[in-house]
Amino acid sequence: MEQAKFTIKSFAPIGFQSSRNDDSPPNLPKHDVGVDPRPFPTCTDGTTDPKERKEIAASTQTVSAPRSKNFATYDDSKLVSFIRKVQPIVEQELSYGMTPIFDCNDNLYDATERYRVCRHQELTLRSLNPDHTTEKPFYVGAAAWLSILTRDAPLLVVACSPNHAAWCDHVSSIVTVFSPKWDRYGGTVRWNELSSNPVKACIESLETNPFNRDMFAGGTVSGDVYIWHYEMNLKVERNSFAELHSETTDCGKVVDMAWTRYNVMSKSDYALLTAHTDGTVILWRVGKTIVKDKIFKLSAPSAIGKTLILTQILATSNTEFVAGCDDGSLLLCSTTQLIPLGGTSTAGDRSLNSSGVAANTAAKVNFFSPGTIELKCHSFSVTSLQKVENRRQELLISCDLTGEVLFHDITDSINSTPTLIIKMPLPFKTRIVCTSDTEYIFSPTGNGMLELYRIGSGKVDTVEPSVPLKGSPNLIKMSANGKWLITGTYGGTFIIYSVTTEY
Repeated sequence: MEQAKFTIKSFAPIGFQSSRNDDSPPNLPKHDVGVDPRPFPTCTDGTTDPKERKEIAASTQTVSAPRSKNFATYDDSKLVSFIRKVQPIVEQELSYGMTPIFDCNDNLYDATERYRVCRHQELTLRSLNPDHTTEKPFYVGAAAWLSILTRDAPLLVVACSPNHAAWCDHVSSIVTVFSPKWDRYGGTVRWNELSSNPVKACIESLETNPFNRDMFAGGTVSGDVYIWHYEMNLKVERNSFAELHSETTDCGKVVDMAWTRYNVMSKSDYALLTAHTDGTVILWRVGKTIVKDKIFKLSAPSAIGKTLILTQILATSNTEFVAGCDDGSLLLCSTTQLIPLGGTSTAGDRSLNSSGVAANTAAKVNFFSPGTIELKCHSFSVTSLQKVENRRQELLISCDLTGEVLFHDITDSINSTPTLIIKMPLPFKTRIVCTSDTEYIFSPTGNGMLELYRIGSGKVDTVEPSVPLKGSPNLIKMSANGKWLITGTYGGTFIIYSVTTEY
């Protein structure tokens, strides 16, 4: 390759004549005056009210930068198109707010979800006789939320029982009250055992009086009915759990209970409905005295003479209640349309003969057959009944074992055809609870998880336990303020969840 040759030569300097006039003072920019081009006006008035966003008309006119030929030109239409694409994305990101800081044990949810459900505490019941060698594991659980005590946290009553497929010696027949305590160091509420009361047989149903949340009732597998009252006594706190009434019935196991007003005009008298397995519903009048007021024998109009096995009961008003059956039937019963089952009436004799009730004439006066309307039935056993009031609309929500949920509108008059039918995915739903805004359905599973089913989209989220649990939970109850959930039982262990609502 040939080497390049350079020659050094000297040239005169090359320059340009200055355009600055040395005689005039320099025109320096002022500190209080901006030099940026004036922006386009975005609002024509001085009000601070939000205004409807209006798009600027796209112009195809090409504008050049003034007093210079070195700046490139820009097109208004491209700028408007770019803003239209970017602005919705930016607004969506800003609407999410700050990224929340989660604890490693918290359950992560989409920020757009309204409900946040987190595992809060696990309660394990102890046996009343821990030295019993043949103690059976707890199989069925019952719970009731009472009145608020501290920090939006109510008192809690729970009970457990073993499997009653064959025989039970009722060694662990107790009802336990837990009191919430505020932990100032941990900044949270913890439930501690307050007292325990023994009962004659295993409790499988507990229900709080919604008109007096210090009063609650319990039903046993032997047909016993208990009514308790909680009275806060700061001096003797352990003895604040008093039994108001207990009575043994001959109608079989108490499967469910419901409270209502005995009379709309009377605020001191309440009515307690107890549902029994043999198709009997007992109406108790609870006031200054507690008496058995009426006994109803239920039957389906479409299957006269067929024996009903009740599973659920719900009071929709002071004169009507809904009963769920093992065959999937839903019966709307009226306590104002009664047929006496006694005396010499032919209908009464037929009813007495079919039910096998042996009683004298005086005792037969209290037996009645209520006016009954059959609603759309489920295909399998009814496991849950709930009444929800949302936006001046009253809904009757029922669920069967397979997760089929029926919504009946009962605002003015009950229609036998449901307004909405949804099918929740498996596993089987032993019990559900729906939020007051009818957005979510909560249901416990056999491995200790809690399912959150969104009605609108069908999306399912889960809340996992701290450790794997095994059992067949038949319980889920939400507190009256909607901030706490309890599920169980998993061998005597209950799980409490905190529910946070973001408006």
